[in-house]
Amino acid sequence: MSSARFILHADYAAYLEAALSAITGSVPVFLGNPHWSEADLAEACRQIPRGTETIGGNARADGLSPCDWPHAWRGRIMIPTGGTGGRVKFVIHDQKTLRAAALALRDFLIERKLPATLHCVVLTPPWHVSGLMPAIRAKETGGSYQVLDGRFKTINALPEVKLPTDGTRIASLVPAQLSRLLEHAEGERWIKQFDLVLLGGSSTPPSLLGLIRKLRLPIALTYGMTETGAAIALCPPEKLWNESVPRGDPLPGVRLEIRGGRIFVHTPSLCHGYWPASPFSSPYDTGDLGDIDAAGSLRVTGRADRILSTGGEKVDPSRVEAVLTSHGLAKAAYVFGLPDETWGSLLVATVVAPPSLEAALRLAAEKLEPAARPRRYLFVDELPFDARGKIDAEKLGGLWA
Repeated sequence: MSSARFILHADYAAYLEAALSAITGSVPVFLGNPHWSEADLAEACRQIPRGTETIGGNARADGLSPCDWPHAWRGRIMIPTGGTGGRVKFVIHDQKTLRAAALALRDFLIERKLPATLHCVVLTPPWHVSGLMPAIRAKETGGSYQVLDGRFKTINALPEVKLPTDGTRIASLVPAQLSRLLEHAEGERWIKQFDLVLLGGSSTPPSLLGLIRKLRLPIALTYGMTETGAAIALCPPEKLWNESVPRGDPLPGVRLEIRGGRIFVHTPSLCHGYWPASPFSSPYDTGDLGDIDAAGSLRVTGRADRILSTGGEKVDPSRVEAVLTSHGLAKAAYVFGLPDETWGSLLVATVVAPPSLEAALRLAAEKLEPAARPRRYLFVDELPFDARGKIDAEKLGGLWA
Protein backbone atom coordinates (compact mmCIF):
# COMPACT_ATOMS: atom_id res chain seq x y z
CA MET A 1 0.00 0.00 0.00
CA SER A 2 1.19 3.53 -0.75
CA SER A 3 2.53 5.79 1.96
CA ALA A 4 0.27 8.28 3.63
CA ARG A 5 0.13 11.74 2.07
CA PHE A 6 0.40 15.23 3.52
CA ILE A 7 -1.16 17.87 1.24
CA LEU A 8 0.11 21.45 1.24
CA HIS A 9 -0.93 22.79 -2.18
CA ALA A 10 -1.81 26.48 -2.14
CA ASP A 11 -3.93 26.10 -5.29
CA TYR A 12 -7.46 24.99 -4.37
CA ALA A 13 -8.05 22.88 -7.48
CA ALA A 14 -4.73 21.04 -7.18
CA TYR A 15 -5.37 20.55 -3.48
CA LEU A 16 -8.78 18.96 -4.02
CA GLU A 17 -7.48 16.76 -6.84
CA ALA A 18 -4.76 15.40 -4.55
CA ALA A 19 -7.15 14.95 -1.63
CA LEU A 20 -9.82 13.14 -3.66
CA SER A 21 -7.17 10.95 -5.28
CA ALA A 22 -5.97 9.83 -1.86
CA ILE A 23 -9.49 9.29 -0.56
CA THR A 24 -10.53 7.31 -3.65
CA GLY A 25 -7.40 5.18 -3.38
CA SER A 26 -7.96 4.57 0.35
CA VAL A 27 -4.59 6.18 1.10
CA PRO A 28 -4.38 7.83 4.55
CA VAL A 29 -4.16 11.58 4.00
CA PHE A 30 -3.38 14.57 6.21
CA LEU A 31 -4.77 17.89 5.02
CA GLY A 32 -2.38 20.73 5.70
CA ASN A 33 -2.82 24.49 5.64
CA PRO A 34 -0.23 25.99 3.26
CA HIS A 35 -0.53 29.29 5.12
CA TRP A 36 0.31 27.93 8.56
CA SER A 37 2.83 29.92 10.55
CA GLU A 38 6.28 28.37 10.87
CA ALA A 39 5.45 27.21 14.39
CA ASP A 40 2.14 25.64 13.39
CA LEU A 41 3.71 23.85 10.43
CA ALA A 42 6.43 22.49 12.71
CA GLU A 43 3.78 21.26 15.14
CA ALA A 44 1.87 19.55 12.33
CA CYS A 45 5.05 17.86 11.07
CA ARG A 46 5.75 16.66 14.61
CA GLN A 47 2.39 14.88 14.67
CA ILE A 48 2.38 13.37 11.16
CA PRO A 49 4.12 9.97 10.86
CA ARG A 50 7.63 9.90 9.47
CA GLY A 51 7.71 8.70 5.88
CA THR A 52 4.46 10.41 4.91
CA GLU A 53 4.73 11.82 1.37
CA THR A 54 4.32 15.61 1.14
CA ILE A 55 2.28 16.82 -1.86
CA GLY A 56 2.61 20.46 -2.93
CA GLY A 57 5.19 21.56 -0.40
CA ASN A 58 8.65 20.91 1.06
CA ALA A 59 7.78 20.19 4.69
CA ARG A 60 8.87 16.82 6.09
CA ALA A 61 6.70 14.84 8.48
CA ASP A 62 8.72 13.81 11.52
CA GLY A 63 6.27 12.08 13.84
CA LEU A 64 6.38 8.51 15.13
CA SER A 65 4.36 6.01 13.09
CA PRO A 66 1.75 3.91 14.91
CA CYS A 67 2.76 0.24 15.01
CA ASP A 68 -0.03 -0.77 12.61
CA TRP A 69 0.52 2.07 10.13
CA PRO A 70 -0.87 2.22 7.51
CA HIS A 71 -3.06 -0.91 7.26
CA ALA A 72 -5.49 -0.12 10.09
CA TRP A 73 -5.73 3.43 8.76
CA ARG A 74 -6.73 2.67 5.21
CA GLY A 75 -8.94 5.49 3.93
CA ARG A 76 -8.56 7.78 6.94
CA ILE A 77 -8.70 11.54 6.31
CA MET A 78 -7.07 13.77 8.91
CA ILE A 79 -8.53 17.30 8.77
CA PRO A 80 -6.83 20.11 10.71
CA THR A 81 -8.74 22.20 13.20
CA GLY A 82 -8.01 24.69 15.93
CA GLY A 83 -9.05 24.00 19.46
CA THR A 84 -8.93 25.24 22.99
CA GLY A 85 -5.38 23.97 23.41
CA GLY A 86 -4.12 26.50 20.91
CA ARG A 87 -2.16 24.02 18.81
CA VAL A 88 -2.77 22.22 15.56
CA LYS A 89 -5.01 19.17 15.90
CA PHE A 90 -6.17 16.68 13.32
CA VAL A 91 -9.72 15.34 13.30
CA ILE A 92 -9.90 11.75 12.03
CA HIS A 93 -12.56 11.10 9.41
CA ASP A 94 -12.89 8.41 6.76
CA GLN A 95 -14.90 7.80 3.61
CA LYS A 96 -17.81 6.46 5.65
CA THR A 97 -18.19 9.49 7.94
CA LEU A 98 -17.77 12.04 5.14
CA ARG A 99 -20.19 10.09 2.95
CA ALA A 100 -22.73 10.11 5.80
CA ALA A 101 -22.34 13.90 6.07
CA ALA A 102 -22.86 14.36 2.33
CA LEU A 103 -25.88 12.06 2.14
CA ALA A 104 -27.53 13.66 5.17
CA LEU A 105 -27.58 16.97 3.31
CA ARG A 106 -28.75 15.25 0.12
CA ASP A 107 -31.63 13.58 1.99
CA PHE A 108 -32.63 16.88 3.57
CA LEU A 109 -32.82 18.43 0.10
CA ILE A 110 -34.78 15.49 -1.29
CA GLU A 111 -37.36 16.14 1.43
CA ARG A 112 -37.60 19.66 0.00
CA LYS A 113 -38.29 18.22 -3.50
CA LEU A 114 -34.84 19.18 -4.81
CA PRO A 115 -32.79 16.85 -7.07
CA ALA A 116 -30.53 14.32 -5.36
CA THR A 117 -27.52 15.15 -7.54
CA LEU A 118 -25.51 17.93 -5.91
CA HIS A 119 -23.42 20.31 -8.01
CA CYS A 120 -21.25 22.48 -5.78
CA VAL A 121 -18.85 25.41 -5.95
CA VAL A 122 -15.78 25.56 -3.73
CA LEU A 123 -15.27 29.09 -2.39
CA THR A 124 -13.37 28.47 0.85
CA PRO A 125 -10.00 26.79 1.51
CA PRO A 126 -10.18 23.00 0.97
CA TRP A 127 -7.98 22.33 4.00
CA HIS A 128 -11.02 23.38 6.03
CA VAL A 129 -14.03 21.10 6.17
CA SER A 130 -16.17 23.86 4.59
CA GLY A 131 -13.99 23.80 1.48
CA LEU A 132 -13.53 20.03 1.33
CA MET A 133 -17.18 19.02 1.72
CA PRO A 134 -18.54 20.62 -1.49
CA ALA A 135 -16.25 18.29 -3.47
CA ILE A 136 -17.22 15.32 -1.29
CA ARG A 137 -20.94 16.10 -1.72
CA ALA A 138 -20.56 16.23 -5.48
CA LYS A 139 -18.52 13.02 -5.55
CA GLU A 140 -20.95 11.07 -3.36
CA THR A 141 -24.08 12.13 -5.28
CA GLY A 142 -22.80 11.87 -8.84
CA GLY A 143 -22.52 15.64 -9.21
CA SER A 144 -19.71 17.98 -10.18
CA TYR A 145 -17.82 20.74 -8.45
CA GLN A 146 -16.13 23.94 -9.56
CA VAL A 147 -13.43 25.92 -7.77
CA LEU A 148 -14.04 29.69 -7.79
CA ASP A 149 -12.35 32.74 -6.33
CA GLY A 150 -14.32 33.47 -3.17
CA ARG A 151 -12.66 36.78 -2.35
CA PHE A 152 -15.29 38.70 -4.36
CA LYS A 153 -13.23 41.88 -4.68
CA THR A 154 -15.41 44.81 -5.66
CA ILE A 155 -12.99 45.83 -8.41
CA ASN A 156 -13.38 42.46 -10.16
CA ALA A 157 -16.27 40.88 -11.98
CA LEU A 158 -17.96 38.06 -10.10
CA PRO A 159 -16.72 34.60 -11.12
CA GLU A 160 -18.71 32.71 -13.74
CA VAL A 161 -20.56 29.66 -12.47
CA LYS A 162 -20.37 26.72 -14.88
CA LEU A 163 -22.26 24.04 -13.01
CA PRO A 164 -24.75 21.71 -14.72
CA THR A 165 -28.44 22.53 -14.31
CA ASP A 166 -29.69 18.95 -13.98
CA GLY A 167 -29.23 18.80 -10.21
CA THR A 168 -29.22 20.98 -7.10
CA ARG A 169 -26.70 23.82 -7.41
CA ILE A 170 -25.12 24.67 -4.06
CA ALA A 171 -22.67 27.29 -2.79
CA SER A 172 -21.13 27.46 0.69
CA LEU A 173 -20.19 30.86 2.14
CA VAL A 174 -19.24 32.55 5.39
CA PRO A 175 -20.95 35.85 6.34
CA ALA A 176 -17.98 38.02 5.32
CA GLN A 177 -18.13 36.58 1.80
CA LEU A 178 -21.88 37.13 1.57
CA SER A 179 -21.45 40.74 2.69
CA ARG A 180 -18.85 41.35 -0.01
CA LEU A 181 -21.06 39.71 -2.62
CA LEU A 182 -23.95 42.01 -1.78
CA GLU A 183 -21.73 45.05 -2.32
CA HIS A 184 -21.58 44.11 -6.02
CA ALA A 185 -24.27 45.39 -8.35
CA GLU A 186 -24.62 41.81 -9.64
CA GLY A 187 -24.35 40.18 -6.22
CA GLU A 188 -28.03 39.40 -5.76
CA ARG A 189 -28.32 37.89 -9.23
CA TRP A 190 -25.15 35.85 -8.70
CA ILE A 191 -26.45 34.37 -5.45
CA LYS A 192 -29.81 33.51 -6.99
CA GLN A 193 -28.11 31.26 -9.58
CA PHE A 194 -28.02 28.66 -6.83
CA ASP A 195 -30.84 26.52 -5.52
CA LEU A 196 -29.30 26.81 -2.07
CA VAL A 197 -26.48 28.76 -0.43
CA LEU A 198 -25.19 27.30 2.83
CA LEU A 199 -24.09 30.04 5.22
CA GLY A 200 -21.88 29.08 8.14
CA GLY A 201 -18.53 29.72 9.74
CA SER A 202 -19.59 32.41 12.21
CA SER A 203 -22.67 34.11 13.58
CA THR A 204 -24.64 36.16 11.07
CA PRO A 205 -25.08 39.86 11.90
CA PRO A 206 -28.68 41.11 12.20
CA SER A 207 -28.19 43.57 9.33
CA LEU A 208 -27.11 40.73 7.03
CA LEU A 209 -30.09 38.65 8.11
CA GLY A 210 -32.26 41.64 7.25
CA LEU A 211 -30.84 41.76 3.72
CA ILE A 212 -31.33 38.02 3.26
CA ARG A 213 -34.99 38.45 4.21
CA LYS A 214 -35.54 41.59 2.18
CA LEU A 215 -34.06 40.07 -0.98
CA ARG A 216 -35.45 36.58 -0.26
CA LEU A 217 -32.09 35.05 -0.96
CA PRO A 218 -31.83 31.23 -1.11
CA ILE A 219 -29.71 31.22 2.05
CA ALA A 220 -29.77 28.43 4.62
CA LEU A 221 -28.01 28.99 7.94
CA THR A 222 -25.98 25.95 8.94
CA TYR A 223 -24.65 24.56 12.19
CA GLY A 224 -21.80 22.11 12.19
CA MET A 225 -18.09 21.64 12.78
CA THR A 226 -15.05 19.78 11.51
CA GLU A 227 -15.77 16.93 13.91
CA THR A 228 -19.17 16.27 12.27
CA GLY A 229 -18.13 16.69 8.64
CA ALA A 230 -19.67 20.21 8.50
CA ALA A 231 -23.44 20.77 8.65
CA ILE A 232 -25.62 18.75 11.01
CA ALA A 233 -28.49 21.24 11.32
CA LEU A 234 -29.92 23.73 8.86
CA CYS A 235 -32.37 26.63 8.88
CA PRO A 236 -33.86 26.60 5.34
CA PRO A 237 -34.54 29.82 3.42
CA GLU A 238 -38.31 30.08 3.93
CA LYS A 239 -37.86 29.55 7.67
CA LEU A 240 -35.07 32.12 7.78
CA TRP A 241 -37.20 34.65 5.87
CA ASN A 242 -40.13 34.36 8.25
CA GLU A 243 -38.70 33.73 11.73
CA SER A 244 -37.15 36.49 13.83
CA VAL A 245 -34.85 34.05 15.66
CA PRO A 246 -33.23 31.53 13.31
CA ARG A 247 -33.46 27.91 14.43
CA GLY A 248 -31.99 24.93 12.65
CA ASP A 249 -33.57 21.56 11.95
CA PRO A 250 -31.32 18.51 12.38
CA LEU A 251 -30.42 16.74 9.15
CA PRO A 252 -31.73 13.19 8.60
CA GLY A 253 -29.92 10.75 10.89
CA VAL A 254 -28.84 13.49 13.32
CA ARG A 255 -30.15 13.67 16.87
CA LEU A 256 -29.46 16.65 19.11
CA GLU A 257 -29.85 17.02 22.86
CA ILE A 258 -29.10 19.63 25.51
CA ARG A 259 -27.28 18.77 28.73
CA GLY A 260 -26.64 21.58 31.16
CA GLY A 261 -27.12 24.09 28.37
CA ARG A 262 -24.50 22.41 26.17
CA ILE A 263 -25.28 20.90 22.77
CA PHE A 264 -24.64 17.18 22.32
CA VAL A 265 -24.99 15.40 18.99
CA HIS A 266 -25.54 11.87 17.74
CA THR A 267 -24.66 11.54 14.06
CA PRO A 268 -23.20 8.90 11.71
CA SER A 269 -20.90 11.62 10.37
CA LEU A 270 -19.10 12.01 13.70
CA CYS A 271 -15.35 11.64 13.33
CA HIS A 272 -13.34 8.94 15.08
CA GLY A 273 -11.51 11.38 17.34
CA TYR A 274 -8.31 13.39 17.30
CA TRP A 275 -5.09 12.09 15.83
CA PRO A 276 -3.47 9.85 16.83
CA ALA A 277 -5.40 8.25 19.69
CA SER A 278 -8.09 10.42 21.27
CA PRO A 279 -11.33 8.59 20.40
CA PHE A 280 -14.76 10.19 20.70
CA SER A 281 -17.84 8.68 22.22
CA SER A 282 -21.41 9.38 21.16
CA PRO A 283 -23.16 11.67 21.92
CA TYR A 284 -20.47 14.22 21.20
CA ASP A 285 -20.14 17.31 23.39
CA THR A 286 -19.83 20.16 20.89
CA GLY A 287 -18.77 22.74 23.46
CA ASP A 288 -21.53 25.01 22.16
CA LEU A 289 -24.45 26.38 24.13
CA GLY A 290 -28.04 26.37 22.93
CA ASP A 291 -31.60 25.17 23.33
CA ILE A 292 -34.04 22.93 21.47
CA ASP A 293 -37.72 23.76 21.11
CA ALA A 294 -40.71 21.40 21.17
CA ALA A 295 -40.41 20.86 17.40
CA GLY A 296 -36.78 19.76 17.75
CA SER A 297 -35.25 22.90 16.21
CA LEU A 298 -31.95 24.15 17.55
CA ARG A 299 -30.91 27.65 18.56
CA VAL A 300 -27.18 28.17 19.17
CA THR A 301 -26.45 30.84 21.77
CA GLY A 302 -22.66 30.79 22.07
CA ARG A 303 -19.50 28.91 22.92
CA ALA A 304 -18.71 27.31 26.23
CA ASP A 305 -15.09 28.32 25.82
CA ARG A 306 -13.31 31.40 24.47
CA ILE A 307 -12.65 30.28 20.93
CA LEU A 308 -13.56 33.09 18.53
CA SER A 309 -14.87 32.75 15.00
CA THR A 310 -13.76 35.60 12.76
CA GLY A 311 -14.36 35.56 9.01
CA GLY A 312 -14.95 31.81 9.13
CA GLU A 313 -11.66 31.08 10.94
CA LYS A 314 -11.40 29.85 14.53
CA VAL A 315 -8.93 31.72 16.74
CA ASP A 316 -7.74 30.85 20.24
CA PRO A 317 -7.23 34.20 22.06
CA SER A 318 -4.63 32.72 24.41
CA ARG A 319 -2.27 32.13 21.47
CA VAL A 320 -2.59 35.78 20.48
CA GLU A 321 -2.04 36.96 24.05
CA ALA A 322 1.12 34.87 24.29
CA VAL A 323 2.56 36.57 21.21
CA LEU A 324 1.64 40.08 22.41
CA THR A 325 3.31 39.51 25.77
CA SER A 326 6.43 37.86 24.32
CA HIS A 327 9.77 39.65 24.58
CA GLY A 328 8.32 42.02 27.18
CA LEU A 329 6.29 44.00 24.64
CA ALA A 330 3.22 44.07 26.87
CA LYS A 331 2.95 43.27 30.56
CA ALA A 332 -0.40 41.62 30.05
CA ALA A 333 -2.99 41.25 27.31
CA TYR A 334 -6.57 40.13 26.94
CA VAL A 335 -7.94 39.34 23.50
CA PHE A 336 -11.61 38.98 22.70
CA GLY A 337 -14.12 39.54 19.92
CA LEU A 338 -16.43 42.49 19.39
CA PRO A 339 -19.59 41.87 17.31
CA ASP A 340 -18.88 42.97 13.77
CA GLU A 341 -21.11 43.26 10.70
CA THR A 342 -18.50 41.79 8.36
CA TRP A 343 -16.37 39.37 10.36
CA GLY A 344 -18.81 38.03 12.95
CA SER A 345 -16.21 38.81 15.61
CA LEU A 346 -13.66 41.61 15.29
CA LEU A 347 -10.47 40.57 17.09
CA VAL A 348 -9.45 43.25 19.59
CA ALA A 349 -6.67 43.39 22.16
CA THR A 350 -6.54 45.20 25.48
CA VAL A 351 -2.89 45.45 26.49
CA VAL A 352 -0.93 46.76 29.44
CA ALA A 353 1.67 48.75 27.53
CA PRO A 354 2.32 52.30 26.31
CA PRO A 355 0.56 53.29 23.06
CA SER A 356 3.97 53.90 21.47
CA LEU A 357 4.38 50.12 21.24
CA GLU A 358 1.41 49.58 18.92
CA ALA A 359 3.58 49.26 15.81
CA ALA A 360 5.83 46.73 17.55
CA LEU A 361 2.83 44.73 18.74
CA ARG A 362 1.35 44.64 15.24
CA LEU A 363 4.71 43.48 13.89
CA ALA A 364 4.87 40.73 16.52
CA ALA A 365 1.34 39.63 15.61
CA GLU A 366 2.46 39.02 12.02
CA LYS A 367 3.89 35.73 13.33
CA LEU A 368 0.27 34.58 13.56
CA GLU A 369 -2.04 33.66 10.71
CA PRO A 370 -3.94 36.73 9.39
CA ALA A 371 -7.21 35.82 11.13
CA ALA A 372 -5.47 35.79 14.53
CA ARG A 373 -4.00 39.29 14.25
CA PRO A 374 -5.91 41.86 16.35
CA ARG A 375 -7.52 44.59 14.30
CA ARG A 376 -7.87 47.07 17.18
CA TYR A 377 -5.80 47.83 20.28
CA LEU A 378 -6.60 49.56 23.55
CA PHE A 379 -3.76 50.52 25.90
CA VAL A 380 -4.47 50.48 29.63
CA ASP A 381 -2.52 50.71 32.90
CA GLU A 382 -4.02 47.43 34.12
CA LEU A 383 -6.55 44.85 33.04
CA PRO A 384 -9.93 44.93 34.80
CA PHE A 385 -10.25 41.90 37.08
CA ASP A 386 -13.12 41.07 39.42
CA ALA A 387 -12.94 39.72 42.94
CA ARG A 388 -12.46 36.18 41.64
CA GLY A 389 -9.33 37.12 39.74
CA LYS A 390 -11.15 36.81 36.41
CA ILE A 391 -11.54 39.45 33.73
CA ASP A 392 -14.49 41.69 34.57
CA ALA A 393 -16.45 41.54 31.30
CA GLU A 394 -18.65 44.49 32.22
CA LYS A 395 -15.69 46.76 32.97
CA LEU A 396 -13.89 45.55 29.88
CA GLY A 397 -16.94 46.34 27.75
CA GLY A 398 -17.00 49.83 29.28
CA LEU A 399 -13.41 50.43 28.13
CA TRP A 400 -14.49 49.82 24.53
CA ALA A 401 -17.76 51.77 24.73
